[in-house]
Amino acid sequence: MNRIPLYLLLCLGILMAGIAAAQPYPSRPIRLIVPFPPGGVADIMARTVGAKVADNTGQPVIVDNRAGASGIVGTDTVAKANPDGYTVLLANLPVMVINELTYSNLPYNAQRDFAPVTMLADQPYIVAITTRISANTLPEFIQQARQKPGQFTFGSASASTHLAGELFKGVTGIDMLHVPYKGSAPAITDLLGGQIALLIDPVITLLPLVQSKKLKALCVTAPKRATVAPDIPSYAEYGLKGLDMTSWQGIVAPARTPPAVVNALHEQIAKALKSPEVIERMQKAGVTPLGYGADEFRAFVKMEFTTWTGVAKRMKLVPQPLGN
Repeated sequence: MNRIPLYLLLCLGILMAGIAAAQPYPSRPIRLIVPFPPGGVADIMARTVGAKVADNTGQPVIVDNRAGASGIVGTDTVAKANPDGYTVLLANLPVMVINELTYSNLPYNAQRDFAPVTMLADQPYIVAITTRISANTLPEFIQQARQKPGQFTFGSASASTHLAGELFKGVTGIDMLHVPYKGSAPAITDLLGGQIALLIDPVITLLPLVQSKKLKALCVTAPKRATVAPDIPSYAEYGLKGLDMTSWQGIVAPARTPPAVVNALHEQIAKALKSPEVIERMQKAGVTPLGYGADEFRAFVKMEFTTWTGVAKRMKLVPQPLGN
């Protein structure tokens, strides 16, 4: 039996590698890991955009929900994945910024281990209060809270909304006590019942309750009114500054993913975000499609890290080991 010379095998290997490298991206299914359970805004964004990218490219986009430990489980999976563009992450404020401020032993480093691809969308938060408080506007609430320092409480559904509440306290100059909850549902239940005074949560969770007059909205955390909630004033309308807060979602890939692949993926996502059906579904979910490029998204995440690091320092937040 004849043997193929070693140098021919090497040449064949180089040739095959060149052919593989020349294949257009994507040439096989993309796995989009969502580090949260199905049904939330992050999951909706992933499935909406993923389905359109699949339609446009002819390659499946498989949404893989890897929930656990504040998004850390799924995020770490992508951080350690092959940097070829076929395993990417639905990223947001918690996994890219807040977890690093909250935990002392994260298995990944968001600044080091990921290559930003694009920012998909964002939505502001609503600052809502219980109807048991007589205040109807943000200035009225601030006045009442200043007259009763430390007597009003604010709830948080996550580390992100805890920091959002602390930022709200700093901007408005009021003192409130923090009450943590394990998710939005129990926090909203207590807000409806008057057990807490205030909650900051995304538009999608609070707007229906505001519209049904079960809660009062003081403002949205954006300099302009939200399209989906035009009747709720922006914080800037009251002369406040520095209360920009959004619940945002983006796509990141493992670090060392080739720039050409990052660019190709961004182009496909940006194309998907311009389709009428994607825009309509996002708007129904209360979010604004964006499609930032990699550099713009990287700068945005850096700015977010600076903002929330400052809030964490002011509140003397001490990162804790995972599991505590």
